[in-house]
Amino acid sequence: MVRTSTAKKPESANVTGASILVVEDNDSARRMISDLLRAIGFNRLLQARTGEEAIALIEGHNPDILLVDWGLPGMSGLELVSRLRQAAVMDDKRFPNPKMPVVMLTARQRSMDVADARNAGVDEFVVKPFSTTSLLRAVQAVLLNPRPFIIAAGYVGPCRRRKPDTAYDGPMRRTDDIERAADAEFRDMFQRSLSVELESLRALMQARGGLHKQTLRYMVSQLLEKERKALEYRLTLVARATHSLNDYMQEFGDDADPKVLDVHLEAIIRLSGLQAEETEEARKIIRQLDNLVARRKKNRRLSA
Repeated sequence: MVRTSTAKKPESANVTGASILVVEDNDSARRMISDLLRAIGFNRLLQARTGEEAIALIEGHNPDILLVDWGLPGMSGLELVSRLRQAAVMDDKRFPNPKMPVVMLTARQRSMDVADARNAGVDEFVVKPFSTTSLLRAVQAVLLNPRPFIIAAGYVGPCRRRKPDTAYDGPMRRTDDIERAADAEFRDMFQRSLSVELESLRALMQARGGLHKQTLRYMVSQLLEKERKALEYRLTLVARATHSLNDYMQEFGDDADPKVLDVHLEAIIRLSGLQAEETEEARKIIRQLDNLVARRKKNRRLSA
């Protein structure tokens, strides 16, 4: 027998009053996620490093959303979600709301991993490294468009049905055409999300007059991934600008000047928004970044 119910849909589009439990064992990643959520407008945040800590907070605070990393030490994020969902059929006082929306954060991208997450009862699946846009989209989706909750033999969780792909135009569609279209779409999504994410980082940095050391280091690790992605999508000048920033950070580390970081972030945002990559404006931006880093390195050596 299958039982379904729909979570109450928020009456207002302003969802930032929701409480979110962020479960991530990496301190820098957890701090970055919390900072991004605060920048968006969410202020009711709880944080946990492990599944066990998360269960204690769920029992004591009953948050509105569970935002959890897959690869937790000990109890995995997937196991935590499974226990949450099973409380809908097996009474467990630790989980007052088994229907709590779950957003899974992970670097896993294989289709079988996505299927495992869906089967465990995950609502939304956000792949690392993620942008502010993708994170906000997932949170908004579970709050504003909750799916029916299913209790059936072999599965407990949100309805797993998704809208069909209306872009497909028949069985004779060429595979290479699909791949080219997907590549163009992912490239466009990457450019849009990159701009939004970097604008959020700039806002955080300007508000604080810099960034916390651990947050800064996490940001650099993410920028290294952005450089790899930019090369993958053949955004050569975006990759060069990101490489320039990483080169500067390798040289100066925790002594990095926030002004230099801001110049680089602004440059990457501008480059990602240009319609044509190989333009004189784009090449000029790269030259300015290279000269800026070269001057700072030279001044550092002379003052040593």
